[in-house]
Amino acid sequence: MTYRFSTKNFSSSAGVYLMKDKSGTVIYVGKAKNLKKRLASYFVKQDKSPKTMALVERIHKIDTIAVKSELEAFLLENEQIKKYRPAFNVVMRDDKNYLYIRITVDEEFPRILLARKVARDGAKYFGPYASSGHVHEVLKLIKRTFPLCSASQPITTAGLKKGKGRACLNYHLNICPGVCVGRVTSAAYHQTIDQVIQFLQGNYPLVIQRLKKQMAELSGKKEFERAARVRDGLKAIEAINERQSVVKANLSVSEDVIGVARQLNKALVVLLQIRSGAIVNGQQYAIDTKYEADEPEILEGFLRDYYAEAADWPKTILLSHPINDNQSFIGWLTELAGRRVMISVPTKGRQRAIVRLAQSNAEMKFQQTAGRWQLEKLVATEGVEGLKQIVGLKTLTRIEAYDISNLQGTDSVGAMVVWEKGEMDKKQYRRFKIKTVAGPNDFASLAEILRRRFQHDKGDDKFARLPDVVLIDGGKGQVNTIARVLKNNKVAVIGLAKGSHSRTKAKDDLVLSTGIRVLPDNSPTKILLQNIRDEVHRFAIAYHTVLRKKRTTTSGLDKIGGVGAATRKKLIKVFGSMAGVKRAGLAEIARVVGEKQAIRIRRDLG
Repeated sequence: MTYRFSTKNFSSSAGVYLMKDKSGTVIYVGKAKNLKKRLASYFVKQDKSPKTMALVERIHKIDTIAVKSELEAFLLENEQIKKYRPAFNVVMRDDKNYLYIRITVDEEFPRILLARKVARDGAKYFGPYASSGHVHEVLKLIKRTFPLCSASQPITTAGLKKGKGRACLNYHLNICPGVCVGRVTSAAYHQTIDQVIQFLQGNYPLVIQRLKKQMAELSGKKEFERAARVRDGLKAIEAINERQSVVKANLSVSEDVIGVARQLNKALVVLLQIRSGAIVNGQQYAIDTKYEADEPEILEGFLRDYYAEAADWPKTILLSHPINDNQSFIGWLTELAGRRVMISVPTKGRQRAIVRLAQSNAEMKFQQTAGRWQLEKLVATEGVEGLKQIVGLKTLTRIEAYDISNLQGTDSVGAMVVWEKGEMDKKQYRRFKIKTVAGPNDFASLAEILRRRFQHDKGDDKFARLPDVVLIDGGKGQVNTIARVLKNNKVAVIGLAKGSHSRTKAKDDLVLSTGIRVLPDNSPTKILLQNIRDEVHRFAIAYHTVLRKKRTTTSGLDKIGGVGAATRKKLIKVFGSMAGVKRAGLAEIARVVGEKQAIRIRRDLG
């Protein structure tokens, strides 16, 4: 049913409107220079996009908020979209996993840290980075190239004078020049941090020049180990610099270049960051378009969500397609950045070439992920329908999978993962330490964690939602054991077991309490269950590994008198494991803990 509204009572001023459905849920947030005219346009008889038609059909109520200017409307619209994340607005997927590199430039001796959010704390931020792997690779290169202190707590000159300075791990490894023990001035260390910032900003020629000078100075002082470390980092940075050939000619270039690819309700944005004439970062972002949206709307949604959290501002943002409200975005971005930020859709020259590069990257990466998206959709629909028929369920919205992990019965743990309404929900994952079972008994361990899960306090909303299906990584024995444990609960118990039949790829038979079902390799139901089983297996092993490493890395050191928790942590951090400590020579250990303690450790470890 289409709901028609009289727009007579709406204000003619600028403002924001919130469209709601029958349940009162906000389904769309928009802004307007003139609220009355904009809202009237939704209900006139004219050709509308499928998305707008679907929106109008669901509107039950419209709330408006009048403001004084278009910029105020823009800011308020952003705030309301972020608050409600409406189904008909274009929003970036949850950015909780994005990382920033945070440099505490306001401290006497700055530290380089990771952060999840930008705070107004005087620090300098770079990001957000969609790939944590990329961030860690960058940090690894920085740490092996520049003489940095690894102290986690702030260092001050006053504290050093009072004798509060303690040598960091990098100092023991001859990387830190002595920041933590007062051998380097704040001014000198700020010069090193400035080099790191220049590197992150893409000013590679300047960094290379300084590193060459530093390497020559170290060689002159016969500090060959440190000189070699600088040389290795220098080679890596020179290799990066050589790859920056697209915009290398103009070192004053500071641009963010954005390309977008879409098909139906799927979209992917590629962002290339150009600083000092070099491409310093390339990221891709999935955009949530629950209803089909065009390129301008996708770009507007990305600009709004990305730059609301951005830490590193370009002079110009280059887009692959024009957007509808260019001036409002320029005003908003300028206010956020504290200086003029321009938006442009270039049509020729170098800027057009770099936009084409971003666009082709977006299209290539979209094609790479399109097959996975199609498979996910198939699995989430046909896979569930197939499983419903197999286990005889009318509805199926939640699957819980369980697995046990141990090594010859030690550090035995259980894991539970949750698939709900078409996707894995990591917030509902649970881990269990096995309490009542001794030795490698997967049957009894599974029974224990299932009893604990189903007897859990119903005050926990997530545990109170019981599954339709329990999936076990195991065969008929495990399935029958768990079916007996859960006999008083209305839940289907199934398992995945390696098949005994001859076909090479025909593994993972579906195990029911009534018998075995052999599913084709390309069965959506089989793929769905395999994905869930693989996830619980990964989750269980990860927890077991954490516990085992915690036990094995310190057990030998626990027996040595005078070695406390802090010393154990230092040794394991430097040498990686107990085996690494045992392999280390006396001099290497002495660098970390001192000669007397090193002698005691070497003697007691044998």
